Amino acid sequence: MKMKNKKHHLLLAAVALILSMLACSFLQVGVVTPTGEEGIQPISEEIEPSPSSEIEEAEEEGPQEEGPVILNAVAWLGHIASMPEGSQYDDVLILNPEGTGEYGLAGATPEIEAEIRTLRDGEAAQNYIHLWGSFSCGVEDVNGCQLVVDRLQYGANMAEEEIRNWVGTIKGFNFNMGPAFGFVLDGEVPMHYGVYASQDPTLQAEIDSLRDTGTLVQVSGKLLVGVPDVNSTRIEVSSLDVIEEGSEVQPTLETSFDPTADWQVYKNSRYGYEFKYPDQATLNFYGPEGFAMEDLPEGMTPEEYMDALMKEYTDQLCIQIEYSLGFIYISASPNNQGELLVHCGVPAWGAGD
Repeated sequence: MKMKNKKHHLLLAAVALILSMLACSFLQVGVVTPTGEEGIQPISEEIEPSPSSEIEEAEEEGPQEEGPVILNAVAWLGHIASMPEGSQYDDVLILNPEGTGEYGLAGATPEIEAEIRTLRDGEAAQNYIHLWGSFSCGVEDVNGCQLVVDRLQYGANMAEEEIRNWVGTIKGFNFNMGPAFGFVLDGEVPMHYGVYASQDPTLQAEIDSLRDTGTLVQVSGKLLVGVPDVNSTRIEVSSLDVIEEGSEVQPTLETSFDPTADWQVYKNSRYGYEFKYPDQATLNFYGPEGFAMEDLPEGMTPEEYMDALMKEYTDQLCIQIEYSLGFIYISASPNNQGELLVHCGVPAWGAGD
């Protein structure tokens, strides 16, 4: 009886030992047991990082969010257009040439904001506007960017200002049926300006040699605004430095391109001349507007004489052509440059004989 009990207890102890070993083996699944110089070390639990630790690690090691891009806008040329109905924004600035960018805009003062509203969807002289101000991205506006305008210019106005260390590339254009050179700003907004070194033939030759090569240059000089050149601007270069040589092969500048090929033709059969004009141009016609009283024929009233003058000279005595920021007048030779019948602008182009 005692022997049986002893054997029974031994059997229970053995079973307990086996179960204990199995339990220890189960707990060690997936747990790394480090080994030191003194042999096997006690099993330790893995510690999961806290969520706050993960955030701090991401803030320390992850990419930092960039702040807004801020540029100083100088004589940027563009069209102010209304946004479609239902849009959260009122208007959009479409920069010229096409593809330069489309962004939101706002006036720096209530007066400028009101003027921007009046220029929306403008035509003729108000079709394209030169704008100055502060440009930034990462804001709530069209395409995430906005130009805050503190100055604008349009129509037959001119301005000039000094510029220093502008960085960009030289590009070839066809302008007024001839080759021209443009300066394209390097950076977020690749605005275009005409570029020329009229006072320095050596410097102009260098500009010619850098055209369309991708060479990055830095220029200083005088910026003219409201002139007949690329984007109605011209940089009169006083200094030019090469920052980075370009790798592109300079292409042949096409001089045979005729930008007036698809223009309309106006024919003045009464005074024997014609000219071409783009579709977007506006033509205004003027006839006799008055006369000196000593010229009034005897027996005619002023009204009768005005009717006779209009029949003789028609309403095509003087023609004004408006396009973008420019306009010209053409005065027929009988008008004698506006001294007798109708004021025909200053300066005026006479049609001659």
